[in-house]
Amino acid sequence: MKIISVLISVFFVSNLYAQEESIQKIKERYAAVNSKNAGYQTHTLELNTMQAAIGLQTTKINFRYLAFQPDPEDEPSKWEYSLAKTTVTYNISDEMKYRTEYLFDKNQQLVFYSKKAIGKWENYEYRYYFDNQKLLKVIISGINEMGLKINYTNTKNFKEKDLNYANKCLLNAEKYLSFFELLPEIEYLDK
Repeated sequence: MKIISVLISVFFVSNLYAQEESIQKIKERYAAVNSKNAGYQTHTLELNTMQAAIGLQTTKINFRYLAFQPDPEDEPSKWEYSLAKTTVTYNISDEMKYRTEYLFDKNQQLVFYSKKAIGKWENYEYRYYFDNQKLLKVIISGINEMGLKINYTNTKNFKEKDLNYANKCLLNAEKYLSFFELLPEIEYLDK
C-alpha cells in the first residue's frame, strides 16, 4: 500500500512540475514576443462601428508576427509569416475598455489567452494557459458587473464554465489565425 502511495505522490509531483515548467515557457514566450528588439512586425486593423445603445465602438486588432524567407537563395522573393500574438481592444462607451490577447507558440498554437476589462461597471482579468490545445491553468480576478469579487486559480478539475470558455478561446484563436493568413495577400492586391 505504501508503494502505491509513493507512486501516486511521485506522479502528482512530476505532473505539477511539468505543468509549472510549461507555464514558465509561456511566460518567457510572452516576454520575448513583447520585446521591442525581437524583430516582430505588426499589421493593425481599426474598425469603427455604430452600435445600438453604445454609439461609436472602435475595435483595434493588432497582429504581431515574424516574416522570414524560407529559402532566400532559390526563392528570394518568397516570404512566410508566423503569427505570434493577436491583441484586440475595444470600448463600450467611454467608460468601459476591454483588451484581449492571444499568444501563439512557434507552431501557431494558442498557449495563452488574457482578457482585461477596465472601467465604471466591471474590472477583471482572465488568464488561461494552454498546452497542445489543453487547458493548463486558469486565473480569474476582479469585480464583475454585478459588483461581486471574483478571485480564483485552478490547475485541475476545471469548472465547466472555464472549459467552455477555454474552448471558445481556442476557436477564436483559430479564426484570428485564419484571418491573419489572408493579410499578406490582401496587402499586395493593388501593388
